[in-house]
Amino acid sequence: MAFDGRMNIVEFDEEEHTVIFDTWKTKKITGHRIGGILGYSEFSTPFKVACEIAGLYPGDPSNKYIEAGNAIEPILREYARKRISDISSLSGIPGASIEDPAPAEMCQYDHFHNEKLFGGMVDGYIISNGKRAGVLEIKTSGDRSKWLDDEGNVTKVPMSYVLQAGLYAALSKLDRIVFVVGFLEEDDYRIPNKWVPTEENTAIIPMDCPDMAPYMKEAEDWYNEYIRTGCTPPWTEKDAELLKYLRAKPKQQKGGKRR
Repeated sequence: MAFDGRMNIVEFDEEEHTVIFDTWKTKKITGHRIGGILGYSEFSTPFKVACEIAGLYPGDPSNKYIEAGNAIEPILREYARKRISDISSLSGIPGASIEDPAPAEMCQYDHFHNEKLFGGMVDGYIISNGKRAGVLEIKTSGDRSKWLDDEGNVTKVPMSYVLQAGLYAALSKLDRIVFVVGFLEEDDYRIPNKWVPTEENTAIIPMDCPDMAPYMKEAEDWYNEYIRTGCTPPWTEKDAELLKYLRAKPKQQKGGKRR
């Protein structure tokens, strides 16, 4: 039986709406966590991210959206290869090609082992003249409206995704990002590996990497304030289900070891 991180909870501070914890090992700030830390994610909160990093919460269980994203990622990567001339001209990266990411199992689910605080896994790189020139970020979405600019064109990227790709670009010391996003209909979630990308349901959005220094500094300050002191940020109404999970009595471990 896997170790239950809830056993590291010391106290629920009902007055401050925080959780005091004592954990032996913390996780990194990854691309999918930085948006939640800084308040840009619609799927996470600072409290939830703190519980994940502290190991109190293993993360949201798999659902049709996560499963579809995992199934369609390699499909969109191959689509990017077929549209590489368009990617090259749109991004301004000459002679572009696609580099696959290192397999998750081979890199222990982290492509940035030299980084102590930040990490995560890229979806690929854009190569030019034998060198990495940009980060490839692959997304699926069931809501095209979130990607539309004021003129109704798909050129807008949700800020949480900008921060995710921006973090990986900064860690890779690159200044270009290419988003490849597939827009799914409800039926597509039933058999996602059968989904076929076309110019109508897929968009390529290149952009410059934003200045990530202030965002990374803010995330580091947050980490030092909460994770290093063993106290989460305050929970909110959005964290009701997570709080219910944390309050549930964890099962006793029999002969297990912390790994």
